[in-house]
Amino acid sequence: MRFPKLGVRTRILAIALAPSVALVVVGLGAAGTLVDRSHRARGWADEMQAGIAPTRALIEAVQTERRLTLWRLAGLDTDVRQLTAARQRLDDALRVLAPTQESLTRMGPESMGQATDAIGAVATRLADIRSGVDAGSLALPEVYAFYNRIPQSVMAGVEIAEKSAPDAATTVELAQAADVLRSLEAMSRAYALGAALLDGNTLPPELGTEYLSLVGFYRTHIDAIVTAPDEQQATAAKALVATPAWARLGVIEPVLAQRTLPAADTTAKHPTAQQLPIAIADWQRSAEEVARGLADLWQAENTEAQHLAGAAASDTTRTSLWAGAGMVAVALVAIAVAVALADRVIGRLKRLRDRTFALADEQLPETMRRLAAGAGLDAELEQPTLDFGGDEIGQVAAAFGHAHATAVAAAVTEARTREGVKSVFLNIAHRSQVVVHRQLEILDAAQAQQQDPALLDIYFRLDHLATRERRNAENLIVLAGGRPGRQWRNPVPLLELVRSAVGETADYTRVETGRLPQAFIAGLAVADLVHLLAELIDNAASFSPPQSRVEISGTSVGRGVVVKITDQGMGIAAGELERLNALLSAPPDFGVASLSGDSRLGLFVVSRLAARHDISVRLSDSDFGGIRAIVLIPSSVLEGSTPDRQKGEGEHLPRW
Repeated sequence: MRFPKLGVRTRILAIALAPSVALVVVGLGAAGTLVDRSHRARGWADEMQAGIAPTRALIEAVQTERRLTLWRLAGLDTDVRQLTAARQRLDDALRVLAPTQESLTRMGPESMGQATDAIGAVATRLADIRSGVDAGSLALPEVYAFYNRIPQSVMAGVEIAEKSAPDAATTVELAQAADVLRSLEAMSRAYALGAALLDGNTLPPELGTEYLSLVGFYRTHIDAIVTAPDEQQATAAKALVATPAWARLGVIEPVLAQRTLPAADTTAKHPTAQQLPIAIADWQRSAEEVARGLADLWQAENTEAQHLAGAAASDTTRTSLWAGAGMVAVALVAIAVAVALADRVIGRLKRLRDRTFALADEQLPETMRRLAAGAGLDAELEQPTLDFGGDEIGQVAAAFGHAHATAVAAAVTEARTREGVKSVFLNIAHRSQVVVHRQLEILDAAQAQQQDPALLDIYFRLDHLATRERRNAENLIVLAGGRPGRQWRNPVPLLELVRSAVGETADYTRVETGRLPQAFIAGLAVADLVHLLAELIDNAASFSPPQSRVEISGTSVGRGVVVKITDQGMGIAAGELERLNALLSAPPDFGVASLSGDSRLGLFVVSRLAARHDISVRLSDSDFGGIRAIVLIPSSVLEGSTPDRQKGEGEHLPRW
């Protein structure tokens, strides 16, 4: 299925509409998520609020039954009716808490369910523990540990509630409430264990240590709450600490703590123990009053935490609704602005289109016609003015103008290149004419002196000139991109190849050939390599003093064979040397203007020949101040066998 092509205006509107719609969708989604989160936070606060009273009733009930049970096991005269009422109270509290446990399990994480299940598991064993207490078959430490499990499970649930609180303020408030609950539990445990110390009895060592830790724990924590940054909590704690009941506990607890130490005579009941500073009844009333005060403080802290959670939920709902409405408004404004901008952009693009068509259909053909006629160009033809501002459309207009100017410049360059090529080939043609002219003069002299003994020398010079003329002709072929007609089928020794190259140079008498490795060049590369070396040797002789020598040496390397051509000239400047090496490594197009009549055509020919056989040629400064040309003949051009002289003609190199 093919979709219709859309215009620029439609695409601009689509570009604006797509993010706007996405913004609306994301905004509504985010608002919905926040509203849902606020609803869950509200539900969390309501469930937690509903669980405060049953939880307090459970904690007070288990603390009361634990205290009366431990007192009975310690031998105190307890009222059986009070113990029975405490047991009934705990059963009622567990029954009332059951629905709240189910709600918290559904709302909280999996660990919350584990905490509530732990309370249920303790409740199932409650009847067996009570029977054991009544029968006197359970020891005080075992009963004490059992009754501690329910408050411990409640504390685990409180910690889980802290982690699942909807906001940080609620979490902080719950943490403060948890500290109060821990202090209440520590004070209640100490109150329950203290009964065993009233009549001079001693606690088991582990419970004696437990009593000291509990007293120190709850008093230290309450003192810390007095100086807490929460003013409401600190005020309530200060009021509790200022009560006579708190003071009376502070008087009797050190005496009971002293009795936790074992007596010297294990059969005695601390005969030297300090007498109780207050009556037991006053101690009981004071402990119960402090416990109620701590429970009230804990309940107040929990209520405040639920209020904070509810307020945070309301704020989240209100903020999310405003945010969603704001995003919708922003999207509508963005669409309106996009429509206005799209109309303006389309108008500018239409004007740019018309101007570009005028350049392509009228101005550029006129420019090409004038170049073909050899006429000059004015500034408007070479660089048209497309002023459409400085924004992206203006930049596109500038790009069109630049493209037009580039096309004109390319046409101008092409014309100049054609002139340069003509000049190059004329230059080479003139050189060939000079050589031919000299050759004719020598031939005339030979004809006039046929009986002269110097005839052999004349023939030698004719041969040499003919060789040079042949190389000049081959230059034309190379510059044209062709291949010379000379070919060898069999490998040729490197030494013979170098000598042939020397013979093709003008100042061959100044060339000194040193030691060369025993290597053979493949027949297909012989002609090109002779030509390449001859050009380099000619350059070395041309740019060095007439009395100096040009030295040729070679060596075998890992990648092939290296031939070095060293002169004793004035050298080349560093920048120019770098440019020449770049030319040798990557031959440019012969049509460029830099290869006109005054260019180094020999190096261009060398570059072409080297690239044909993957030969590396590099120029560097020599030890004598001149230039050293380093020619690396790769292993792919070398062959390991000697040439077969019986395979036919054309296998021998010309004389030098």
